[in-house]
Amino acid sequence: MVPKSGTEQRASVPSPSAKTVERALDILLVFLREGQELGITDLSRALRLPKGTVHRLVSTLAAKGFLAKNEATGRYRLGLSVFRLGSTFLNQMEVREAALPVLHELARVTGETVNLNIARDRRRVCIEKVESSHDIRHFVELGRPLPLYCGASGKVLLAFLPEEEIEAVIAEGLRPLTSRTITDPNRLRRELAEIRRRGYAVSRDERVEGASAVSAPIYDSAGRVVAGLTISGPTYRLTAERVAQFVNLVKQGAARISASLGYSAAAGGENKRKRKGG
Repeated sequence: MVPKSGTEQRASVPSPSAKTVERALDILLVFLREGQELGITDLSRALRLPKGTVHRLVSTLAAKGFLAKNEATGRYRLGLSVFRLGSTFLNQMEVREAALPVLHELARVTGETVNLNIARDRRRVCIEKVESSHDIRHFVELGRPLPLYCGASGKVLLAFLPEEEIEAVIAEGLRPLTSRTITDPNRLRRELAEIRRRGYAVSRDERVEGASAVSAPIYDSAGRVVAGLTISGPTYRLTAERVAQFVNLVKQGAARISASLGYSAAAGGENKRKRKGG
């Protein structure tokens, strides 16, 4: 048996910052288990931690919205940030379940890769996919954060974000990934306006040389864009004729998913008019 090196031994010991995160999560788990408001003494007793340590952790969690203080009693309850995390998780699960039949159908009809993307932290992330049946196909990695400003999958999500979010993405810089990446802010703004107008995005060799895609937005019951549906493949197979066909298919597929999420066109139109306000 080969002994562990000093580096491996050190790596197995949790760092102070990791221990702090673990304790903060333990506090949240106590609230989930107890289901009621708790004070510092309650938490200290449940976790067998000093009150001072608990107070510091609770103060941080409250500042970030994960806990909320009842000023009348001095006790704490779960905050809005926990609710938002749970809502995000449920929305993702709901979108994936609604989208899967459409992903499979489009992959069968087109023979190309079909994927489902969401916007997170000014990036786009693929949360579900059905790969092409061809030996040569566009590979999409689940869970990997990618730029919003290039490629149909990213642009269709970026186009429907609030104006301030779009500008924040642009302010971070439009680094060229290929010779066809849009790097001029004004040109990108015009492209996003066109995507909103026509209801879909197209890209050709923008993020990856030799890969093209078409994407359409997916709306929830409140008329918000919560995901994007994409058909992607090698550029040589996505001819102008096939792209036109795929645009119709991806828009129809996205509309079906949106309808299953409770979206109505009338409510959605009103929401789009309010988009600039967030």
